[in-house]
Amino acid sequence: MKKLQNYLEYLLILLVSGMINLLPWKWALAFGRGLGYFCFYIVPIRKKVVLENLRHAFPEQSEQARYCLARNTFVQFGQTIIEFIILPNTSGEALRQRVRFEPPGFIESAKKSPGGAICMSGHFGNWELMAAAITDAGIPMSALVKEQRNPLVDHYIARARTKKNIETFPLGIAVRGFVKALREKKFVAVLGDQDAHREGVFINFLGRPASTAKGAAILALKTGVPMHFGAAVRQPDGTHTIYLETIDHSDLNGVTEENIRILTQRHVQLLEKYVRRWPDHWFWMHRRWKTKPDA
Repeated sequence: MKKLQNYLEYLLILLVSGMINLLPWKWALAFGRGLGYFCFYIVPIRKKVVLENLRHAFPEQSEQARYCLARNTFVQFGQTIIEFIILPNTSGEALRQRVRFEPPGFIESAKKSPGGAICMSGHFGNWELMAAAITDAGIPMSALVKEQRNPLVDHYIARARTKKNIETFPLGIAVRGFVKALREKKFVAVLGDQDAHREGVFINFLGRPASTAKGAAILALKTGVPMHFGAAVRQPDGTHTIYLETIDHSDLNGVTEENIRILTQRHVQLLEKYVRRWPDHWFWMHRRWKTKPDA
């Protein structure tokens, strides 16, 4: 039964993907917005989770304001899904017309680095498009990914990333994949905003302690490679501004628990800065604060 379900899900994705890729870019985005409205009003998947998260993060706002923000979150994510579907068939020229980097000289400066770097981000904006744009700009990317429940869907997603020259490695071989990519002078992309259970370090995020993975901070401290942060922000015309910042850790000497906590806090604080400025861009559907700290 499970195999049949996996196969049907995969066929549905292929059917929708084929239809979406026939549409012009603007029409595809409009379809994505419609998908977001449909999911919010008709099939409210995790709508209660979104509203509950927003109540904690923005207690000063009215319930109506948070409701509108929740709806806009679904609309943004609907567009992100559609953009991911059409991304493998988007030419480099078209991609470059739809993104700009801020600051403009960051990519060229990063190319001069003697080694690789860790690029932190979160489920914010279109993180897949950001990775493809950085690769297209001349910096090879590897990404730490979580395998999907459906192996056919997992293969579909991996193939889409491969078409944009983004190498991936699963959580199970994180350290080995990290080290290999850094030796090859690649940017290693890490989405550091998912619940890390009891293995994580608790960092204040949007007013609440959130269990956060320590691996990226440990490797940055151990290898000395640069750590950057990236976020793609959608503009009113559908294009994206990709903001890139360097997270300085030159003042942290040694892989100590305190240094790990400090560096993890730094990249989490950067994500929070962008979430507070563009709150509808973040993936509020995730149960980010599921793991509670000990009393």
